[in-house]
Amino acid sequence: MGTLVLATAVMVGGALAQSSPSERRKVDADTVAGSPARGGDFARRECAGCHTVRGDSVSPKAGAPTFEEIAGRYVQTRLDWELEAITQVGHYSMPAKAMSKADIADVTAYIRSLKR
Repeated sequence: MGTLVLATAVMVGGALAQSSPSERRKVDADTVAGSPARGGDFARRECAGCHTVRGDSVSPKAGAPTFEEIAGRYVQTRLDWELEAITQVGHYSMPAKAMSKADIADVTAYIRSLKR
């Protein structure tokens, strides 16, 4: 059994090594399913000071993308990974923002629900 697991890990690892970083980041599915409703609540409470979290209007903070713009930007990449990075180091001019794994899943689901 251990040999089979090791052989599978080597095959999978080899396949990943041959793929480019952008291919590994493409979206098949985000890591955890979340609740768009809870994500919207979180966004209105924690993100709306800088970002427009619903609608096409300009964000309150100059240069901050709206959540609909974010949804469009991250159609082909792992948004949950970006949100996880934001919890640790921030993003561009955005400071780090404390988010649990459940918050990340919920906000990801909410932003995905805005995709046109």
